[in-house]
This record gives sequence, structure tokens and C-alpha cells, in this order.
Amino acid sequence: MKPEVIVFDIDGVLIDTSMSFKCAVSRTVQYYMTKVLEYEDTGILIQPEEVQLFKLAGGFNDDWMLSQSAILFFIYKSLKFGAKDTNSIRLLPPSLIEFTNSVSYEGEGLKKTKEYLISLDGNILCKAEEKIDKNLVVRIFQEIYAGSGYMKRLYGSDPILGTEEGLWRNEKVILDKSLLLKDMFYGIYTGRTATETELALEILKIEIPPEAIITMNSSIVKPDPRGLEIIREYYKKDILAFIGDSMDDILAAINANAIPVAIAKDDLSRKRFSKYTNLIFDSVNEYLRYVRRFRY
Repeated sequence: MKPEVIVFDIDGVLIDTSMSFKCAVSRTVQYYMTKVLEYEDTGILIQPEEVQLFKLAGGFNDDWMLSQSAILFFIYKSLKFGAKDTNSIRLLPPSLIEFTNSVSYEGEGLKKTKEYLISLDGNILCKAEEKIDKNLVVRIFQEIYAGSGYMKRLYGSDPILGTEEGLWRNEKVILDKSLLLKDMFYGIYTGRTATETELALEILKIEIPPEAIITMNSSIVKPDPRGLEIIREYYKKDILAFIGDSMDDILAAINANAIPVAIAKDDLSRKRFSKYTNLIFDSVNEYLRYVRRFRY
């Protein structure tokens, strides 16, 4: 089916964030566990590529909340088994794969994490929650991503860590703008903040009408279909495609009666997405070439 409007997620679709946001999750978890809680740093708790396990579980579109959930999970394991170092905590059961499989698919991520850990031992969960300062986790994540120089612009806060270079500088453009159709309408539905989205559009060097951009600041969170419905209403068009790389993106499209288009770079993602859509592509550019075949 030919869409009249194409809506993009940003991260992993228009911009390669494997060395920015996914690394920021990994570094935030590691920093909080070793610098704040003072566990011995003997190994990485969550690798950047393992962040995709949370994205495939659904409910973890917000990387700040994802980081909080991962930290809570690791603290729980440390308390349950008395582990004092990061490598031991990582290796203890359940594994990240077992955990993320257990909390798939629908529901808000941190809530699902707590429900899962309550089912194992509610008393330990209560002790684990006492060790999490959610606001501090967010501030750590923000500065790791923005760097000291961009904290004010992106988040309106002064730096607290003294991190000079933000991971956003590692972001690379995926989108081939020459593939964009001139008679097509475009929108953005992202979990980024408005200022993060503004920075992304500067990197991409593309212009989207502000009315067709839905960010975290709208208080609409994927898989809520309202983000897509607002864009559809703005353009007064019915047939809309939404391109994303997480389960929340795919469910948002389905919930809005839109065409779900999945970007998948690994076999596990393809397998999960294949239950919901047959439009699975290696990149946004591959999908745009696919659409062009319908247009000409």
C-alpha cells in the first residue's frame, strides 16, 4: 500500500545512535553502579548492543527509564546473592535475555521491571529501590549524552560530572535525503526531548513542520497512537506509514491503524517484528527505495 504520509522515528532510523544513546545507557548504568553505589568495577554490566533487548521487550522507549530499570535489575541481583562486583552481578541469574523475555511485550517498562522482581522477592525489591535516585540517574545520562558543553542547551542544567565530549557527537546520518519524494508528506514521532530532536534535525539538515513533530515534551509516549493521529490530522491524509526500530514503534503504528515499517539489523529483531509486520528492512533507505517503486 502506498502511504500518503511517512513518519519517522529518529534513533536507529534516521540517525545511527549505536555509539550515542545506546552507549549512554551502558555508561550510565556502569557509572551509577560503580561511582554512586561503589560496586567494584570488574566488567561491563550491559553492553550497548544489549540495549536492543529492552527495545524489543516494549515499554522501554524512554532511555532514562530504561537505565533506571536496568540499574534496579542489577541492584536486585547484587542484594539477592551478595555480589560486590559488576562482573559477578552480570553473570548471576537471571540473565538480561531471560529478564527482557519475561517482561515482553506490552506495558510501561519500569512498572514491568518492578512487577517481575516482586514475583521473585518483594522484600529484596524494596531494598533495591531504596538505592536508586531516579533524578540522579537522569542527570548522569544527560551529561554523558550531551557533554558539559551542551548540558545547558539540551537540558537546561549545569554539568555535574565534568564530562567534556558528549556522545551525541558520535551520531551519524543514515537517511539518504535524495530518496525523499517531493510529493510525500513527512513527520517525526520520537522519544527524544524537543531539544534533542532539534539537534537531530540540525545534524540531518532536514525541515519538518513543527506541527508534524511529536517529542517527549508532548507527554505522548509510544506505543500511544495519538502521536501518529495528530500528524495524520495535521496533513488531512489517511494512509500513514510509521518507520521504527523498537517494539513500541511497531505497536504505535498498529494502534493508530497505520502501516508498521520495521528497521531490523539483527536476526532477533527480525524474528520479533515478523509477528507484527512483513515490512522489515535493513535501513530506512531500503524502505524509501521500496516506496519509490510504487510512485513511478
